[in-house]
Amino acid sequence: MNLQLRSLTDSLVWNVFLLTLGSVVYVIGYSGIAAHHDFVPGALYGLAVVGNNIVPEISLARWYVLLNVPLFVVAWKSVGRRFFFLNLYAMLAIALLTAFVRCDFGIKADVYSAIAAGAFMGAGAGMILRTYGGGGGLDVLAVILNRKYGLRFGVFFFLFNAVVMLSALRRFSPDTIIASMVMLFISSVVTEYVLSLFNQRKAVRILTRRGKEIAQNITQVRRQSATVFPGKGGFSGVEVDMVLSITDRLRLRSLEQDVFALDPEAIIVVENTFSVAGGSLGLPKNY
Repeated sequence: MNLQLRSLTDSLVWNVFLLTLGSVVYVIGYSGIAAHHDFVPGALYGLAVVGNNIVPEISLARWYVLLNVPLFVVAWKSVGRRFFFLNLYAMLAIALLTAFVRCDFGIKADVYSAIAAGAFMGAGAGMILRTYGGGGGLDVLAVILNRKYGLRFGVFFFLFNAVVMLSALRRFSPDTIIASMVMLFISSVVTEYVLSLFNQRKAVRILTRRGKEIAQNITQVRRQSATVFPGKGGFSGVEVDMVLSITDRLRLRSLEQDVFALDPEAIIVVENTFSVAGGSLGLPKNY
């Protein structure tokens, strides 16, 4: 990532833009599709939907704000200021959009609606999570629990969503709960896909006897980073090198061609990465 692109993705304007766009897409997915089928989303928004079903006198937007307030109070001294305020902005944006956005995509079948709503809400969540903030107070709580008790984010959100679905069992039909679970699954898949679009890289491991030449080609000719690890063949005992480099899909094929031109007997292992941060590739999130 060049310096200009890196400074853009780290800027406040870019983060606010992504938070706003993600909030719009997320709320449109719920208000335009899920709400018309009584689907229950995950996380704190889903708990707000259940609360609104129990006490309809309090609007969904107000339920969402009320559930977020105590979490933000607890988080004030526990997380970084930038992370806190960007989460606060996302929460208020989602609440305002929920209060005023009214639309209907006209999708009647529950299965199609669950897929479409999951795709929209997952895309919105992915944009929000790609910023240096998050989607509201629940993300802040997840960071706090991870810091203090080592609770993994995935485990936390899984347990919380399980609680949301259990609390919805008495208020919604089994068919609605199952459709909501389908929506949640689609949403999680799309969220990960959108996140990978922003920062997907290929981790390339090259096993070769010409590690020095290949590393020089990567660093001096291709202008990419490379790390060389000395090793030994498990069967032959011959000394070999493992060259580790990070690239993208566009430059992967030419990298393979350069490697085999230098060492036709090289072994190349390519892995998809979920996220790569640090060094010249971009700064990690600062919580």
